[in-house]
Amino acid sequence: MKEVNNVYKSQKLIRIFLKYNEDDNTIHSISITGDFFIHPEENLDKLEADLVGIKLDEKSIMKTINGCLGGSEIFGFDSKSMTKAILGCLDH
Repeated sequence: MKEVNNVYKSQKLIRIFLKYNEDDNTIHSISITGDFFIHPEENLDKLEADLVGIKLDEKSIMKTINGCLGGSEIFGFDSKSMTKAILGCLDH
């Protein structure tokens, strides 16, 4: 299990704290914080829960984000920038 983090500047700051399984490259746990806004707020918790078990690849992450936040009002990021923030953890 590897623990990594990333700070990504989109329209607003996104902070990702990630634990992932190096053997199969899947997310074990993730925490997403920053100075962005999501309404309803509980959709961020749902996104974190839905990302657990997902492969760390652009297509899988983007599909999960779009499915989870499709009906949300979001200010400060889009699904592409959130995906980049998550995958940016692998660069550290």
